[in-house]
This record gives sequence, C-alpha cells and structure tokens, in this order.
Amino acid sequence: MDTQDLFKPSKQEKVINSHEDRLIGLTDSLVYLPLIYGINHNLVRHDFGVSFGSIIENAIKLSEGEIELGIISSLDYALKKETWHIVPNLCISSIQKIKHVQLFFKKGLKNIRKVAVDKNAASEAILLKILMKEKFFMSPDYIEMEPDLEKMLLNAEAALIVGESSLNYYRTHRNRLDLNEEWLDMTGLPFVYAFWAGREITITSNDLNVIQSSFDLGIKNLEKLSKDYAQKHQEDWAFYHDFFTQNLSYSFSDQEKHGLNEFYNYAFFYGFTEFIPDLHFYKS
Repeated sequence: MDTQDLFKPSKQEKVINSHEDRLIGLTDSLVYLPLIYGINHNLVRHDFGVSFGSIIENAIKLSEGEIELGIISSLDYALKKETWHIVPNLCISSIQKIKHVQLFFKKGLKNIRKVAVDKNAASEAILLKILMKEKFFMSPDYIEMEPDLEKMLLNAEAALIVGESSLNYYRTHRNRLDLNEEWLDMTGLPFVYAFWAGREITITSNDLNVIQSSFDLGIKNLEKLSKDYAQKHQEDWAFYHDFFTQNLSYSFSDQEKHGLNEFYNYAFFYGFTEFIPDLHFYKS
C-alpha cells in the first residue's frame, strides 16, 4: 500500500470516516498529542470513530468492548484479564528526567510518612511504590487526591503529581524527585508509561499504518503543536517543545521492552499485579 494514500490530499478536503462503529480510544493530554496528531487533525484516512478519554478510561472501554484500540497505561495492560495486542514501535517512555512524573515533598524523603497520589496516576503510582520499597526502603501510606499540590501537602508529607499538572508546578517547586530519573538510576532502563493496545482480530495492517502515520505527522509538527498548546497554558511554547524533544521518547525498541518487563517483574514481586504478562505485538 502506498502510504501517501493515508494522507489528506488538500486542506479543503475532509477525511470521511465510514465505519464509526469501530471506535478508537484517544486521549488529548499533552504527552499523547504527537501520537494522535494526524487522527485528531483529520489528516489521515481511517475508518474509526473517535472516543476521547483518559488512558485509564480507555482501558475500561477496551475491557468492556466499547473500543477496538486505545492508548492505555502499561499498568492496565498487566491488569487485563484477556489477551490484548500492542501496536509495535510506539510508546510513551523516557531514558532521562521526564518532568511530568514528580514526587513533590515538604522537607525530605526521610520525613515522608504519607504520600498523596494524583488520582490520574496509573503506572506512575506503582512506579512510586516500587521505588519507595526497592530503592528507598520505605513503606509510607498512600491517599488518592485531586492534583492540587497545596491541598495534597496539607494532607501528606509528599505528593505524586503527573501530566500537565506536574509541569505546572515544575518551575515553582524545587523540592521534588523525578521518578523516571530514579528508575533509570536503579535499573539502567527506560520506563514505559503507556502504549497503543487493542483486540487482535479486529485491527488490520492498514489500521497500524494509520497509527504510525498519525505519529509521523505529529513529530513533523512538534513546533506547531507546542505553540498551539502554549496558547491555553501557562508556559511558553519553547518549554513544551523542549519537553517533547528532550524528555520524552516514543520509540518502542528492545530497550523499552526490557524496561517494561522489568517493571512487570517488580510489580508482580511486590504484589501489585497477579501475573507477569507476555508482550503480544501486532504483526506490522
């Protein structure tokens, strides 16, 4: 198939999705915007209807059969009760500081007895608990809260905040621990936060081409994406562009697979999952 057929032929022409009974689960949080760029801006031809939600909601929809494919957390893949397949080559990961997964604290790690956890955290919450046990030899209590740092620190000595909320506090609150950096220090491996997953028999090679083409367009338009996002958020566009290019990785290579399996091994060892899942990938 000529991949050029996937792209919108002109600015005026609309891409018509003819089979909207096949739903795809998207999330428009900052870190996922390059992945969904082509689909979200109607720049690639596809036959999915679009369903927006968080990565946690996407996993629920996938479990309940509401969507055929969606961006889900690596944790939810391990918690599934059925066989899902992973879209090859693409994920959300990092091999350095990541900025959007931060443990903010009042005084220091040794003073932490309770941690307030962002209710939007999925894999990140288990990552924190693994690091606390395995690296810092600590077992604090955890409470789930809305990502409001001031309120969280009124109820606990530390607060795990993820996503855009974490970026909003990044420059103004220096007492923080970058969980990705701590994971890398402990394992030497990237941490995989999320990826595309879906049902084996309903996803075609053309669907996989759509997903890849959507991301390819996102990477080519990172400056525009950053400028558009900055118009409605507190940092300048260069901050978000730097975040995309310096802190995130979208490659799903053997290193990311190794890091993901290491996470699953720890999660199982500490009882956060019932089994260590096999990684089933679609054949591209």
